[in-house]
Amino acid sequence: MKLPSFGKKVISIDFGGNEIKVIEGQAAKNSISISKAFSLKLPQDVYFDGEILNKDVIASLVKEELKKNKIRTDKVHGIINSSEIITRAVSLPKVPEKDLPSVISYQLDEMLPVDSDDYIVNSLILGYFTEDGADKVNVLLIGIPKNMVLEHLDLIKEIGLRPEILDHQGNAIAKLLNHNSLVNEFYNTSEMVVASIDIGYSNSKLTIAKEGAVLVTRVLDTGIKTIINNISSLYDYTEEEIEEKLFDIDDINEGNEEFTDYYRFLNTIRTTLDNLMDEIDMIFRYYTSRETSNIINYMVLQGGFANIKGIENMFSNRFAIPTVKLKKLDRLKWDGDLSKYSNAIGGLIRIEGVKK
Repeated sequence: MKLPSFGKKVISIDFGGNEIKVIEGQAAKNSISISKAFSLKLPQDVYFDGEILNKDVIASLVKEELKKNKIRTDKVHGIINSSEIITRAVSLPKVPEKDLPSVISYQLDEMLPVDSDDYIVNSLILGYFTEDGADKVNVLLIGIPKNMVLEHLDLIKEIGLRPEILDHQGNAIAKLLNHNSLVNEFYNTSEMVVASIDIGYSNSKLTIAKEGAVLVTRVLDTGIKTIINNISSLYDYTEEEIEEKLFDIDDINEGNEEFTDYYRFLNTIRTTLDNLMDEIDMIFRYYTSRETSNIINYMVLQGGFANIKGIENMFSNRFAIPTVKLKKLDRLKWDGDLSKYSNAIGGLIRIEGVKK
């Protein structure tokens, strides 16, 4: 992985199933500056799991918000995620970095469980090691369906902007953490393995990263929408009422045997989160079982659900790993909601990888 490259102010757009987050700013060597930040809610059935279902509606909404926020920058870094994106960590014989793309291209069909012609594959070097006297390199392959890439590039152009980069959320948060030295003024990032859990609307994203390298990244089915659906089966609440009640909770860990609507509501959320944590636990076990030295030093929570009171303790107690909501980074001077906009902010940072 080469050093980050820095340029002029750009727009970073984080595409989500329920909301699009937009950041205008600039990443410099020792700081990140934000000039504008806003989000816009999407109507139902226009975007889901990385698939653009109604390009015209999305383009019109984003155009309107860009105009309203007086953003004149036109260079764009797009951030996406989808269960269709494939990631694989592979080990290859060490070769000069300039020769790595051809080595990967030659073996790609063996390394990915799909037809590689249907995917655009980017490769990031994770590190070098020696095994049985042979020098090797660990590489992370990130495969995004070609149609998904082309549709997002077309969407950005339809908005009237110039796409420069299309990145995925796991890489964006890994870059952001690596670009800073401290999380929440206390947790060091240097040589630390950090698990980022982004509880989004339609799904959740788990990324395990160390010093800018994505070690594991997965999209999990459970999201805020899952919680809303489970609660809707018990109560006659609208989606807006459910979301409002979620953030009125005093403490998600609060225990009480009373059979009241409030505690039934609370238990429904906890049961859904227990299922999510079961999924996370399986991935943690997979990661830690690969090598005895594999550990997770701490976890950071992102996304709107990170604002639920007590959720940090819930995750800490379940995994016996320190867990914090992502609130502050030492090289980011900004008072906005970092947990909400973290992927978009990470998208401002450009790192050159090894491409297919």
